[in-house]
Amino acid sequence: MTALKFCLLEPIKTPLVNKFYYKHGARGRACKADQVWVCYSGLEIIAACRIQNQSGSLFLSTLYVDDAWRGQKIASQLLTTLITAQNAPIFTFAYQNLIDFYVQNGFNCTLTLPNSLQSLFELYAHRNIVAMHCTRHTVPS
Repeated sequence: MTALKFCLLEPIKTPLVNKFYYKHGARGRACKADQVWVCYSGLEIIAACRIQNQSGSLFLSTLYVDDAWRGQKIASQLLTTLITAQNAPIFTFAYQNLIDFYVQNGFNCTLTLPNSLQSLFELYAHRNIVAMHCTRHTVPS
């Protein structure tokens, strides 16, 4: 079995994660300004997410794990890796069915968002999402 590798993708490799997202029909598209975090199995990306800087606020989006790898805590390990590397709170918008997952990984629901994220939240609110934030730099085990 190939060992999994969790890492920050070099900006020049951003097209690789967009190819991964496209292949799996995941919403969102990474740009070189994003922090793109991935999990590799060998040379293949099997999970990815991105952290966007929204006017000084960190915003986690497009967390996706290949269907064949789900149920193995890969998303949790990816979150642990990226949260530990941040020096500021991270915000995300979670679908209702994923709230428990994010809570288990150090996030809490929030009613207060930075202005730059409030307008983004209002844009996506029709998707039945909840604003969440993580102020920890390590995730509970």
